[in-house]
Amino acid sequence: MQTTLELNVAEGEEDEPTTPNQYFQSLFPSHTAQFGSAFLQLRETEAGKTRVNPISINLDFFASILSDSRIGLSVVYFEPEMQFYYNSAFQPVFKPTSSEKLQSLYRGLLMKAAQSFTKDVNILNLFVEFRSDKTSKAVVQRAKSILAADSSFFSPTSPNQRIRGVEMVERVARKFVDEVLSSEPGQILRINDAFAVFRQLLKERELPDIKRSDFKAVVVPLIKDQFNVCLRNDLGGSGRGWKGVKLLPV
Repeated sequence: MQTTLELNVAEGEEDEPTTPNQYFQSLFPSHTAQFGSAFLQLRETEAGKTRVNPISINLDFFASILSDSRIGLSVVYFEPEMQFYYNSAFQPVFKPTSSEKLQSLYRGLLMKAAQSFTKDVNILNLFVEFRSDKTSKAVVQRAKSILAADSSFFSPTSPNQRIRGVEMVERVARKFVDEVLSSEPGQILRINDAFAVFRQLLKERELPDIKRSDFKAVVVPLIKDQFNVCLRNDLGGSGRGWKGVKLLPV
């Protein structure tokens, strides 16, 4: 009997996926190029017959494929909150997800692979060992570093959006200042009027209400940058507000 350990796709396997490594390389070529083959495989040849047995798993590879366009899923681990988020082609806004759901996704990918092979592949490890809770948890734990995203991923200026993220208030605030306010000499914008309109915009977007103090903390600097005016306390009966700024019809 001749035995060989292999990490890459063996010669002659380029056309049809006959081994686990070739199967996953055909599905995720860019991930294979970056993180290596899915398994360390043992190839045994005796009397002209070959049998392949995946004996060790590449955690980095499987952590990386939890986020891939081929399965229609984008997953990130948002480090500031220690939370996984996902989106899909049908739901472009990111939503939180759990480690348990990602473990189920991983196990499903292995199950589909195991069902694809003939008797020339030993599927015992694919079905049992590599789908165990211990291994699936290890894959998702590794994904925390492979799929890590910092605070800029969901920043107010980022194209990435998530459900009810705290940055959504600032995004609405930026649109409020850019599209609802205008520079108008002689006009006075009262803070109470601006706050009322802003709360309505949040309500229309099904976002949580905001305190007046939080509104000021977000909007006052944006108005200063946009119109070069400061919040004033000397507007008499008009209360606090801004001079030279007009509230447009919403």
